[in-house]
Amino acid sequence: MTVHLNFHIFVDRNGKAKVSNQTISGGPAPTNQLQPGDKVTFTSNNPTSEIRFKKAQDSLPANAQAGSPFADQLAPGNRHKVEAGVLAGTVFTVRTACDIDNHFVFECGHDLSGGFSEWGTLEGDIPGGGVPGPND
Repeated sequence: MTVHLNFHIFVDRNGKAKVSNQTISGGPAPTNQLQPGDKVTFTSNNPTSEIRFKKAQDSLPANAQAGSPFADQLAPGNRHKVEAGVLAGTVFTVRTACDIDNHFVFECGHDLSGGFSEWGTLEGDIPGGGVPGPND
């Protein structure tokens, strides 16, 4: 059964973001593994939110992969504007399997004078998120 996992970026009034994820359909909650053909969406309460996947391995934790699980649909380094609701958002299809111990990392931010600017984080949180987690 195909899994649909949604990542929600909550941005507070001070520009600090927290990422959570929710299994919308097709799998156990929490979803710890994604296979080719599974679906992922990204949402936010802030209409200016964007994401991008990291390219360089040297800026990642030891248990993360560089790149994107979506291949050319959302290539690493490319920015993607996040929608307010799951039904309005782009549905990305997983091309590269991943799990908690071998996940992909995305940054959360917004456009600032044409450039990508990361949101701050709430105290104790790591910036961005991981696909498929570990932000459950």
